[in-house]
Amino acid sequence: MAQDDFLKNLTDQQEKLGLRIFDLILGRIFKKVYARLDEAGKDYMGKVFLVGDDKQKNEFVEKFISDFQKLFEEEAKNIEADIKEKIEQVV
Repeated sequence: MAQDDFLKNLTDQQEKLGLRIFDLILGRIFKKVYARLDEAGKDYMGKVFLVGDDKQKNEFVEKFISDFQKLFEEEAKNIEADIKEKIEQVV
């Protein structure tokens, strides 16, 4: 409930920034996953995410990214550290 109130009180700019950060996290995760796949897996990933439907994408994530939660947390921490570093450079 408190989370819903928090989300409702975000400005458009804050919401857009949150979505951009989320997209950045996902991009980093998919880049890591792609790098650890063999050639057949990379080809399959490309096909799924270029022309696949949501069901195929979800199946891919369940099969090839069983550590999604862990990767998400790691990348979120990395981005947080990157942002803090940039802020400290400015200040």
